[in-house]
Amino acid sequence: MSTENAPSKKVPAKRKPPRTSGRPLADAAVGQQRILDATIVLLKTRAPEQLSILEIAGSAGVTRTLVRYYFGDLRGVLREATEQLMGQLQDRMEAALVSRGPLPERVYQRLLLRLEFMREHPHFERLALSEIYHAEDADGSQGKTGNSLQRISRRAMELTAMLLGDSRADVDPRHIHLTILSVSAFIPTAQPLLDHLFGTGPKGDREIEKYLRFVSQMLADRIQQHP
Repeated sequence: MSTENAPSKKVPAKRKPPRTSGRPLADAAVGQQRILDATIVLLKTRAPEQLSILEIAGSAGVTRTLVRYYFGDLRGVLREATEQLMGQLQDRMEAALVSRGPLPERVYQRLLLRLEFMREHPHFERLALSEIYHAEDADGSQGKTGNSLQRISRRAMELTAMLLGDSRADVDPRHIHLTILSVSAFIPTAQPLLDHLFGTGPKGDREIEKYLRFVSQMLADRIQQHP
């Protein structure tokens, strides 16, 4: 019997195995640090509310899916970026405090470092307020090291202890920390007032430096004042 006209059997096409939930395959080699780096660069010129997952993904050269895989949503990206920025600032402060010197100079360097960092990252203070100090988990605990606020505050107090050194003054280190925080946060936000009081350009910069020196000496005198 001829098989010439017999219907041919169809070989069923192989089905691709279903994808499991996990990192998008197209972005398998990309780490989350690349996304955070891109976000931090964008935040130097863009306000947090102006950013989107799409823009961050485009800047990092990845898909939106990968950004959501790592961080969930835009709030998750901003919170991680803010904590990383805070870590960078504290690293710089620690490096400056390692080199010993007169107490007024160490206080001044800590003030100056924070001020320069805020000028480099103009939205840093707003991010710290919204993503760390007023974060939803600020009163709770996450893991063995606590939440962002707890971790950052703990290291901040360690840096303040380094600043105080062997001083035996009857001064609360929390007060010193908050004073430094307040002064360095006020200056960038009050530029019009400072321009009015001190002038602009190099002259204004010199007056601001005098003000920082004044605050540093005042704090140092209080720290060195024995009970």
